Amino acid sequence: MVVHRYSCQFVPADIEAALGRRYIIGSEIAIGGQGAVFKATRTSRPDGTAAEDIVALKLYFDRRRNIRVPPEITAAGHFSHPNLARLVEHGNCEVASRHTRYGAWEFIDGQPLGVLLKNGRLLESEVLAIGRDVSSAIAEIWSRRIVHGDIKPSNIMIRNSDGYFMVGTVDNAVLIDLGAARLDQGYIRSLRPLDPSDRRSRRPLGTLGYFSPEQIRGATLSCASDVFSLGVVMLQCLLGRHPTNYDQAELADGIRASGSGVATRADLLSALDRMLSPVPELRPNPAKLSHDFQSLRQTMQAEFAKGARTPMKAED
Repeated sequence: MVVHRYSCQFVPADIEAALGRRYIIGSEIAIGGQGAVFKATRTSRPDGTAAEDIVALKLYFDRRRNIRVPPEITAAGHFSHPNLARLVEHGNCEVASRHTRYGAWEFIDGQPLGVLLKNGRLLESEVLAIGRDVSSAIAEIWSRRIVHGDIKPSNIMIRNSDGYFMVGTVDNAVLIDLGAARLDQGYIRSLRPLDPSDRRSRRPLGTLGYFSPEQIRGATLSCASDVFSLGVVMLQCLLGRHPTNYDQAELADGIRASGSGVATRADLLSALDRMLSPVPELRPNPAKLSHDFQSLRQTMQAEFAKGARTPMKAED
């Protein structure tokens, strides 16, 4: 019998009862400010028909008995895309007499990019695969005029290849957690400007070290803001460390991948330089960016097949 430890306020037996015994609660995946996430098995749908889904079940903390639909559920309900986690079911329930909102998401069999980066830098081809997939996801959510707002390694899942993971097999990435998404129709406003040197001040939803310059200023946002954040993540993958050591102030005027000291393909560095421009209008369109990364990856794979190049990690 497997014994799981749980560190949050939700008790598995209470969750199972609240959801009509339709879910079998497994291990706790994560806990944060918004709620807790469990790996779970859904055995039936709300209408009683049989199901056999492995899901990431998120329960939202509700300290004020407020059961409004969380932004990530509102956003995810619009999408069916291979590089975005799919929303399986959502609703309200009473967990131990507490009003609780829940969402069941497609369980991604893999690991967060942040965990993978603990082993050091990635291969160029792996970085290109991540860039291709996440920029495609950015393009998809922007088609609904939604900005993710919190693109970082822990919000990018790397799918296991054929049921297991090994170095050099990164070929599919999924963008998760739309909890910081801006859902306004048209262009999106961030929160008020932030002094990057003051970590105590109120800041936009997201993570210091990955905000675009306009996001941290509280300016108008578009998909270009997410493109910038992805550029930071990709450069981090090539370097094996965060390019500014999470110093948001150093990102205020953009950064240049070509000035980071990383030795990699010139065409990849050029793309990253454009993604990391301080001027949103100069950053690439995410759909075109995804296409370009796929083309570059195919070129590299053809070179590998001919023996003209060997898979390599970028060098400092």
